Amino acid sequence: MKHIVSALNEEFVQTHPPSVANVEDQQLSNLNCEMCGLPGEIYDTGLYNHDAFRILSCPGCALIWTDPLMDQPPTSQGDETEYWAADVYLGNSDAHKQRFRQQLRAFLKASGRTQTPGLKVLEVGSGLGFFLDVCEEFGINAAGCDIDAAAVRYANQARTRMRHGTLDSFYADDTFDAVFAFNLIEHLSHPKSFFEEAYRVLCPGGTLVLETPVRESLFHHVARLGSRVTSGRLNLYGLHPGGHIYKFSKKTFQLFAEGISFQQLSARNINSPFGEIWGKSSIAVVDHRVLYRTALPFLWGLAQLTGTGNRIFIMLRKLGSSAAQN
Repeated sequence: MKHIVSALNEEFVQTHPPSVANVEDQQLSNLNCEMCGLPGEIYDTGLYNHDAFRILSCPGCALIWTDPLMDQPPTSQGDETEYWAADVYLGNSDAHKQRFRQQLRAFLKASGRTQTPGLKVLEVGSGLGFFLDVCEEFGINAAGCDIDAAAVRYANQARTRMRHGTLDSFYADDTFDAVFAFNLIEHLSHPKSFFEEAYRVLCPGGTLVLETPVRESLFHHVARLGSRVTSGRLNLYGLHPGGHIYKFSKKTFQLFAEGISFQQLSARNINSPFGEIWGKSSIAVVDHRVLYRTALPFLWGLAQLTGTGNRIFIMLRKLGSSAAQN
């Protein structure tokens, strides 16, 4: 996978794993939980892909992650000429925008916003700009950023609305009413820093809106069953160094939000858009592709019916008063 921390809305994508020797040399491991600092414990059978990496779990907040985090040092995305899986995303753009409309309405309802003019919104990892398109439909003043130069060029074809970069000191304190990040934090080697930066740039009472894969899902439970039955030979967790590094738990958000002065407004399971994950499974490196594509329609449909989708859609409010609240 080309992109390490860009706004790829992917699930079950793997990179080529490092050799055992390289795991020790690269010093890209994190044996302690990124979010709460507790030592990680071996998750499930532990080792995957010919002992190239293992999965660790936090006994406190239930976060799981790959060891090592990366299979190679992060590189700049500035020279990329093509956005990974662009054809898949563009082919499913209508479904993505409809999903974003629903999520934007949910945000407005949960945050108590009755009017959109005057709202200042930042999307981190904006990809091809679909969410920014929807914000314009709602009359919302939205800006975006992404580390993928090809994505920024595409999104800025008509007008400049995305910055080539990430959530950093470019943005001033207490600036935005909301920060959105869809399927981003699982790619970040240090997601705790992202939460701290989001808290910094949000106005008091502002909302952090996230979508990310979650442990409490049908897909994860089936993956764990498959791993146990096959003694670790079947890895469908969707976790790989340099790709999806982390999988969060609802408990992770609950404990961490309290520690950094966020209040949870809402959280619910949702599914990845079927067309997206089906399309990407045909072009990405996927463990046990035939088995995965055979089981995917049934599992996706069952998760949709039972509300146990593979991702969580969660909103966290920065505690404090805000004169800008409507």
